[in-house]
Amino acid sequence: MTFETQQPRVIKVSGGVSIGGAPVSYTAFMAALVAILAFVPASIVVGGMGGGWPLHDVIHPLLGLLLGPIAGPIASAIGILIGGVIAPYTNLGPWAPLMGAMSAFAVGMVMQPNRSLWFVPWIITLAANLIYLWQALSFGISFPLWLSNVITIDVALILIAIPQIRNWSIARIRTGGVGLKTYIGFFIVFFFGSTAGIQLNWVPSFATNPWPAEVWPVLIPIIAVERLAFSAIGALIGVGVVSALRRSPLAKATMAGY
Repeated sequence: MTFETQQPRVIKVSGGVSIGGAPVSYTAFMAALVAILAFVPASIVVGGMGGGWPLHDVIHPLLGLLLGPIAGPIASAIGILIGGVIAPYTNLGPWAPLMGAMSAFAVGMVMQPNRSLWFVPWIITLAANLIYLWQALSFGISFPLWLSNVITIDVALILIAIPQIRNWSIARIRTGGVGLKTYIGFFIVFFFGSTAGIQLNWVPSFATNPWPAEVWPVLIPIIAVERLAFSAIGALIGVGVVSALRRSPLAKATMAGY
């Protein structure tokens, strides 16, 4: 089952208030959803400021897909800021908005019609990855230990950089129906968005609050499980939401990627 024959519903902005082609109401709703999900801890925080990792980390890539690379990051950042106030036990600190914004931005850029725009979040993530290496080595963290912690980010960078994998995933998201192949496409793109967000968050977080070497081994399985699980859950939600939106009368944001 596919949706290739359906006509997309695109918002035509003529005097209405919009952000990056998405109505302000869409952006506000998604920001509110992020804030609400801050009440639900989805994982643990090792050496962090909060008492639990917020569940909203699951949906930031989806916001980039639904709202685009401008409104999506704005909704994510605002939602995290509000969530940090109303649910302080999952507050990840002052740099947390970078995580959500980058996750949404990465997916939004990958899914734009211009096939070269994926390179923008890719190069930002790679640069953050290398800066993080310099930070770790300067703090006495060995290269193998650093690599073990960023292996999920590196895998995501490699996957999304392979044209056949990237283009296939984009095509599945845009035209695929509800099925395993579509889910895999969502997972690959969302995995890149999720890891890009966490990598960008790590750089300023480590600069302002470096965690000692003994904490790093504990982080290895937690990071891998979180990024894989959050991407898998987000992809599952994404398949359902996009399928429902295609059947609904709701207009599609101009820069939406589905």
